[in-house]
Amino acid sequence: MSDQLRRQIEILKLLPRPGLAKSTGDIHRELKERGHASSKRTIERDLENLLEVFPMSVHKERKQGANGRTNYWHLTSLKGLLPETLLNDNDAALALTMLKQQAYNRLPRSVVKRLDSLWQQATTTAETDKRAQQWMQLIQYLPDPMRPESPPIDGDMQNTIEEALASSDALDLTIATLDGETRLEGLLPLRLLLQEEILYLLAEYPSAPNMDESIQLLPMHRITMAEARLSFEDSSLEPDLAQSFALGMEDSLRLVIRVNRPLAEALFNRPIGHDQRLEEDFANPGQYTVTTFIENSPQLRRWVARRKGSELEIIEPRELG
Repeated sequence: MSDQLRRQIEILKLLPRPGLAKSTGDIHRELKERGHASSKRTIERDLENLLEVFPMSVHKERKQGANGRTNYWHLTSLKGLLPETLLNDNDAALALTMLKQQAYNRLPRSVVKRLDSLWQQATTTAETDKRAQQWMQLIQYLPDPMRPESPPIDGDMQNTIEEALASSDALDLTIATLDGETRLEGLLPLRLLLQEEILYLLAEYPSAPNMDESIQLLPMHRITMAEARLSFEDSSLEPDLAQSFALGMEDSLRLVIRVNRPLAEALFNRPIGHDQRLEEDFANPGQYTVTTFIENSPQLRRWVARRKGSELEIIEPRELG
């Protein structure tokens, strides 16, 4: 456990109930008595950080003291104070520890940053519980080897884009490409898409010369500069339709294929579409018929092309082959 995390846990234990507020100096002295030899300024920063993370639980009040204005601190309520839960609940700590690996690209960057100390505390709490440690050994998270790892995204740039999405601002972006860099100005952001562990920005480009370029799907890790500006122009595109267009998806189709046994076993463990049925084809020994409903996407067409002939035969729709 880091020194900062230890201090902040101690601070939470020291904060009194309403009506019994303590000054920053009081908290600093009590921490020194408990072996935390940090400066008063460091403790002030810890308190401000706790206030930012737990605005409903930690309260700051500025009062006139003997040596000028002084900050006084207390807890308004323990309700929703997550560290208190983590300190006393090994199950909550285990759940948060295992959920962290799935949350990174699914939460706003600002939220991930604010929760960082809580992730650390949850991990530390889980490490002290034998049952939690045993379960973490029994179930291991293995990323899909056929999917890319999440590339790093600039935190400040992601914050700018997320704020523009929330406030309907326009964006001026610089994007790294194979040929260098390109500049897109006046983009109207629609949503963020997470596909195969890559986070994309879906946006309308009103200045595009044609319809194909008016819908942009930009990998967030390739955006090198982002600036937001006030816009009075709303996007003319419906996000779901824009998403389907950008991903090259057509309507959902009914897919019927004949596959060999190794591919049948793979699809038995990991279905390719919705309502999948897998039946042995008795007229063709060693073959199985798979029926499912799936989006007609470029990914599906590439998947079929790689396996057609050696592993599968398309029964329906014929035009897919």
